Amino acid sequence: MSSPMENGEGKPPFRLLVRAWRALKGRKIRLLQSGDMAGQGPAIFVVSHPAGLRETLVLANALERPVQFLLPEGLAHGPLSRFVARGLGCIFHPAEKPITEEALRKAADALAANGSLVMFADPNTAAQNPAAGLAAAVASLVWRAESQHPGRRVAVHPVHLFLPESGTPSREILIYADSALDRPPAGAASTLLESEKQAFAAELESRLRQNAFQLRPADLDYFLADLEETLRRGLQEDWSSLPDWKQDTEGFALSRQVAEWVRQTNYLNPSLLVALRNSLADYRSLQRKCALRQWEVEQAGTTLHSGWGRAMLWAETVLGLPIALFGLANHLAIGLVLFLAGSFKQENPRPRPTEWAIRGGAAVAFYVIQILLVAHEWGRAAAGYYAPALPVSGLYLWRYARLVRPQGHILLISATLPSMKRKIQRLRQALRDDLDRLLATCEEKASATR
Repeated sequence: MSSPMENGEGKPPFRLLVRAWRALKGRKIRLLQSGDMAGQGPAIFVVSHPAGLRETLVLANALERPVQFLLPEGLAHGPLSRFVARGLGCIFHPAEKPITEEALRKAADALAANGSLVMFADPNTAAQNPAAGLAAAVASLVWRAESQHPGRRVAVHPVHLFLPESGTPSREILIYADSALDRPPAGAASTLLESEKQAFAAELESRLRQNAFQLRPADLDYFLADLEETLRRGLQEDWSSLPDWKQDTEGFALSRQVAEWVRQTNYLNPSLLVALRNSLADYRSLQRKCALRQWEVEQAGTTLHSGWGRAMLWAETVLGLPIALFGLANHLAIGLVLFLAGSFKQENPRPRPTEWAIRGGAAVAFYVIQILLVAHEWGRAAAGYYAPALPVSGLYLWRYARLVRPQGHILLISATLPSMKRKIQRLRQALRDDLDRLLATCEEKASATR
């Protein structure tokens, strides 16, 4: 008995549909390791990622062999979803409940027909240990299929997915398909011992937890510590804004539920954890930039600490700019000549008095030339007004470059600090809201199974 999927019926048009969907999404699917996925014979591809229609479409496009999917019913809630699910050869079981006998029978029949099956981790039915629940279900299915057909071997491949979350820079969907689990030679049904079944489930659970895309233990511990510090700082700032609030956050620590959810998500859905870590990294980077700018303002002196001082500095920075530009235009030629003469070099062989004499002589010579040019073009009266403006504009240019410009930079930083602090608060609140939403979803699913 062979299934339609084994004979290839219906798969090409649905593969074209999947590829069209992938093209619209702009995502590229990259298969990092295929093991012996394209081999012959019955096989189960055990995916450590929770089930979803997107995950199903990705694997349907990546797997070259005919394959069926064992999915919860809630994934096909619309006419189009049900149509696609039927075309992909999906076997459904009630959501948030253990796999039913009917679904197991259909799956075992598909394996008996030399077909392939994809099974996903289901946090809803095993909230505390999804990997163990999935491994036990796979072991039962393998033992059932091999008991019905003694001597037939079902290959089991752990598969890990990395599907980038929206808003992340990555545009690639990554699939890591591990090699089949090693098992003793298949024998008669009577030789399939319960101890072998348990050992097989334990080995599969271990392989599922070794997700190729998860954060390393050191990185995960750093992420937890960073998340705890961020939440603690947010609470401290919220409480400090309340009148007569005495409580501090010295004893604050992440709850066991949060830590367990983070560690579970690390192997079930590492892309979600990576997105959270990127958001946290953006928040910490902006926080460090804000702290650095705050330090620059504090080190600038007492001028910026008062509103009157800031107003005077703003006025001189804005109103003094035309005078500084006028001085720059008057002394540009002098500076160019001195630069070409090596007057501004760090290691100048000329004695300092000689150097200053050269600078003064060049300035006086160009002053005379510029005054004569103005007198020739606009008359002696204009030259009389222009002559004293030359040294005055030069001195103010020096003051503007040495004092006003750096102070203006600090002034601009101080003006942007309030908006930067508001952005930090928004990022921290968004991070807390995302974490609360994800934890609430997990708690609802866990409560539904109790």
